[in-house]
Amino acid sequence: MQHRIVNIKNLLFYLIPFALGCYIYATPAIIIAFIAFWILEGNLKSKLTQFLNNKVALLFVSFYLLHLLGMFYTHNPSAGWFDLQVKLSILLFPVALVSEGAMDFRKQKHFTAMFATGLTLNGLICLGHAVWLYLAKDKYIFQYKEFSLFLHPTYYSMYIDIAFALGFSVITRQEAMLSKLEKRYFGMLFCFLIFMLILLQSKTGLITSGIVIFLILIRYISFTKLWTVSIASVIIISLIAALTEHFIINTGPSRFQSVGNIMLNDKPVDTKSVESSQARILIWRSALPVIKEFLLYGVGTGGVEDALVKQYSKNQYTGIMKSRLNAHNEYMQVTIELGLIGLLCLLSCLFIPLYLSIRQRRFVYFIFLTVLIINFLTESVLETQGGTMFYGFFNSLLMFNFVI
Repeated sequence: MQHRIVNIKNLLFYLIPFALGCYIYATPAIIIAFIAFWILEGNLKSKLTQFLNNKVALLFVSFYLLHLLGMFYTHNPSAGWFDLQVKLSILLFPVALVSEGAMDFRKQKHFTAMFATGLTLNGLICLGHAVWLYLAKDKYIFQYKEFSLFLHPTYYSMYIDIAFALGFSVITRQEAMLSKLEKRYFGMLFCFLIFMLILLQSKTGLITSGIVIFLILIRYISFTKLWTVSIASVIIISLIAALTEHFIINTGPSRFQSVGNIMLNDKPVDTKSVESSQARILIWRSALPVIKEFLLYGVGTGGVEDALVKQYSKNQYTGIMKSRLNAHNEYMQVTIELGLIGLLCLLSCLFIPLYLSIRQRRFVYFIFLTVLIINFLTESVLETQGGTMFYGFFNSLLMFNFVI
């Protein structure tokens, strides 16, 4: 019986990355089942002792505990409790995964394959749906939000970046342990995922992916000195991007054009706009006075939206006020919610592990944290389950289980 429980728990562990990549709405149920079998496995005293003795695990959990404290002074308890529910992965995974120990290459390979396969199936479903709408209803939705059915394009791009880093680690660390079929399989998956990155058209996502691919190529060259392979990779990636842009992406204005217009034109930002680049400027302008007013402790857990909407109304930013948009910057979001104390905790959860990843030469973990640090600048990633499950799971996994 005990052996069966362990096997089911391990199966659920591999299903988490698959569901995250393929159909995120199934992930919460799989996480709950994983935690249930983790408890049923027994040896809880030893597991909790390992957690309590691990300073980094305690640091990760402290961010969630601060949100619990924020419930004592919030003006919107119902939103606060919902926020705690959304962020539950940040609490659960450090407690559960710290006791799982380091995993060998075979398990890492299978995990990476499950994650990349899930992301690819997601892409195939999105592509099939877009093709069907185009053929049946003459509706063109081959890019950005309309195209991505299950994930916000920025989050999907983040997931793909980590799949690239994991795949790079699997292929280069133990190449002799991969069969030709496995190498070809990973190669096809990653070519398709590059194709998906172009269709997703996330501005932050494309910039971050460019940085990730650049870092991977530099890492590869520094270890193997194989310039020809790196140049061939750049050519393949460029061809996929160019062909996708030419044959599939709409011929209308680029999503980067709006950014250029804002930077180069002297025209004021439209206060009624909800276009992503203009909306962010209006949001950040509104966030600054709220931060100044509640600098030390913030407005409390779940109170950010109300505080921002009140400021939007004062500024007469009608578009973002009606949409009740969050801060679209995780650093600002946390500072408004929990003040400087919350911001310092968040920065500690990012930059202490980043320092450790550099010191211990853990390239994949470094890439993961870099992706988060960049995306936190333009998205409130930890305000959605797609963000918190991704962060909670992979942050603990790469710190405690995948020492890569």
